[in-house]
Amino acid sequence: MQNDNVKEQLILATMKLLSESKSSSGITARQIATEAGANLAMINYYFNSKDELVSFAVGKLMADRANELKDIRDSHVPAKRKLLEFLTAMSDMTFDFAELTKPTIPYLLLEGEIDLPYFILPMIKDCCGNRRSETECRIIAYQIISFSQLVFYRSSDFMKLSGSDVGDKRQRDAVFQMILDIFFDE
Repeated sequence: MQNDNVKEQLILATMKLLSESKSSSGITARQIATEAGANLAMINYYFNSKDELVSFAVGKLMADRANELKDIRDSHVPAKRKLLEFLTAMSDMTFDFAELTKPTIPYLLLEGEIDLPYFILPMIKDCCGNRRSETECRIIAYQIISFSQLVFYRSSDFMKLSGSDVGDKRQRDAVFQMILDIFFDE
C-alpha cells in the first residue's frame, strides 16, 4: 500500500467495521489496521489515537447518510411518501449510530438549538397543501421531530406504553406511518 493511501484506507476500514458492528466499543486498533492492510502504528501517526480515527469515521458515515436524506428531500415522489421515507431514513441513521447519538438527545431536547423541524417543514407544507396554516405546519414539524427524539431516547418506555419496539425497523417504520396518518389523513 502506498503511504498516501494509508490514511484513506484506515478511514475506509474503520467505516466498514463500524457499519458491520454498529458499535465502536468492540472495534480494536488491530482490527482496523488488519482491515486496512496497514501497520498498527499508522493509526497514531495519522490520527493520534484509535478514538480519533473512529470519531472521524463516524462523522464521515453520518455525513454520507445525511446525503441520502438530502436526496430523499429533493426527490419527486408524492409528499406523504417523501416525508415517510425521510423520517424512516433519519431514524435508521439514528439507530445505526445509537451508541454515539443517544447521549446527545437530552441536550437536543432541553437545551439545543431547535433546528431539526426546519428540515422537514417544506415536506410538511407539501403534505398539508393549503389545508393548514404556516403556524400549524411548524407545530406539526416540531411535534414529529421532538416525538421522534423522545421515543428514541426512551424506547423501552415507549414499548411498554405502545407495544411497539422502535429498535425493530419494521415496527419503527410502522410507527412513523401511523404518525403521518394521524396528521395527514387523506
